Amino acid sequence: MNENCYNFSKDQKVNFIIEGMNTCWKDIIHLANSHSFSKGQVVDQADDGVYLIKEGYISYSCYLHGGERRILYFVGRDSIFNEAGCMINLKGRVSFEFLTDTQVYAFPSNIFMDVNFVRSYPELCINLSQYIIFKRIYLSHFVANLSNNKPITRVSEILFQLYESQSKFTITQLDIGNFLGLHQMTISRALSQLRGENIIGKITKNNFEIFAPERLSEYAQW
Repeated sequence: MNENCYNFSKDQKVNFIIEGMNTCWKDIIHLANSHSFSKGQVVDQADDGVYLIKEGYISYSCYLHGGERRILYFVGRDSIFNEAGCMINLKGRVSFEFLTDTQVYAFPSNIFMDVNFVRSYPELCINLSQYIIFKRIYLSHFVANLSNNKPITRVSEILFQLYESQSKFTITQLDIGNFLGLHQMTISRALSQLRGENIIGKITKNNFEIFAPERLSEYAQW
């Protein structure tokens, strides 16, 4: 039994970049197939398999009734996605966009409802349960911040988490607006204020400049 399966949340902050939370699932990659997705590819949540990211990043998005896209969080290396689609056959209004060329281990959906699998790998099932609960806590945190924090605080939190994680992807001003549900003018004003205080520089897909991370952390209340 891999005791590390139970300890992933010890130092895990509640942030929107989810990485390294299902490393123990690599112990059974012999049950999975390797699969690749291209940067920019978008797939809908479905019941065709659960994926463990080997390399790369995705965004998890939902669609509001009016068709507006809202980014909820990002998933990176050694973490699972599409588990809900397999376990409860949830389809529609949810999609994954591959932010980089991404390599995954694809587990067949039927093993997650197989009693013999659960008996053979109880530590993995506990890890998956912890993972789902963690995302539930994150979403509660996310919803609370929608009304409780000022726009500049929420924008700063995103930028600081990206800086702190040292992720291989960045997000555009449009992505930040989709993530926070804020108008682009509001995002622009927050970024302009941070630039005016020489805290940040360019924030684009190709440039991510943080000049004063300590001050950015203060704005983010992180």
